[in-house]
Amino acid sequence: MQKPIYGLSAAERRVVRKWRLAVFGFYGSLLAIIALSAAVSDRGVVVARVDPPPQLQQK
Repeated sequence: MQKPIYGLSAAERRVVRKWRLAVFGFYGSLLAIIALSAAVSDRGVVVARVDPPPQLQQK
């Protein structure tokens, strides 16, 4: 079970703050890379079209 932040000593809170910043920075940079690569890539959406089988086509 996690201890609440207010139950920690001052030194432990400093460590938690540093790790929190490192984790948010890491995941934020990953998110930025994904968003940037999606914005820069020039791929259009291609939708495959399949005709229905002859039994289902209207005559």
